[in-house]
Amino acid sequence: MEKPVNKDTVVTYEGNGHRIVLHSAYGSALWVTEITGASSNSIAINEAQGAAQVGSTISSQSVQPKDITVNGVVLKELEKNRRAILACIAPGSTGRLTIQQGGEGWYIEGAPKTTPVFSDGARVQSFQFVLHCPYPYFKSTDGGNSQIAGLTRLFRFPCLLEGRWYISKYTESFFTSVENTGTVPLDFEVIFTAVTAVTNPEIYHVEKRTFIRIHKLLEAGESITVSTIYGRKGATLRQADGTESNAFRFLDIDSDLNMQMDPGRNTIRSDAEHNREGLRVQVILPKGGLPGI
Repeated sequence: MEKPVNKDTVVTYEGNGHRIVLHSAYGSALWVTEITGASSNSIAINEAQGAAQVGSTISSQSVQPKDITVNGVVLKELEKNRRAILACIAPGSTGRLTIQQGGEGWYIEGAPKTTPVFSDGARVQSFQFVLHCPYPYFKSTDGGNSQIAGLTRLFRFPCLLEGRWYISKYTESFFTSVENTGTVPLDFEVIFTAVTAVTNPEIYHVEKRTFIRIHKLLEAGESITVSTIYGRKGATLRQADGTESNAFRFLDIDSDLNMQMDPGRNTIRSDAEHNREGLRVQVILPKGGLPGI
């Protein structure tokens, strides 16, 4: 068993418009007994060998998709819960598997490779399903939100109202650090919002020396969200009235849609060709990611 399951483990699967929750405590209707494949990763290694060379030289490495197998037991309301599991983990659907344990939560997304297989039993039935995960890393359920430019919220509870205090503060620095507390690089979303009219906003990753740039006059109230997330790469324009449309045509051709936040501190610079003071920039990403749990 790769992932130790104890009485505090809670496994949630969301897919096909449904949600099931598996516990490991006595008295639960649905019980998770074993999870395999969650900790390991397979790496494809390409090598080159020259004439008369002893051994070889690694030319490239690529982390492969992973399969996670979940085993459980239906202990109560057999027919009802069996139907619920089959409806949630359906062929041709996609889903999210979340594992909570020890005060932490980690999720991974994929598609059922093997839908639930149930054992025979009049009172209790065990089951197993396999989730194929094209992106093999787990992400924290705790989201992060870094304000790169604009107003940063400072007011929170509990609070002390004596002396001088602020509801928010304008971020004046061109450079801001975005922290990735995990051990693997993370995809993210960046939101450019115009409080007043802004021309050609951008962010620049100092360590990577790459950028994401928008070629557009953003009117007051408009925003563009750019995603580097696997499977959701692209850009979306949201107008002041809430109307959304594809904004890919506004991206600079050299924009790095493979940009990631590396483990540790990432230095990000925000700018605009005109009226940077009217620009608000947010970077949204999980607090961390792990290759396995």
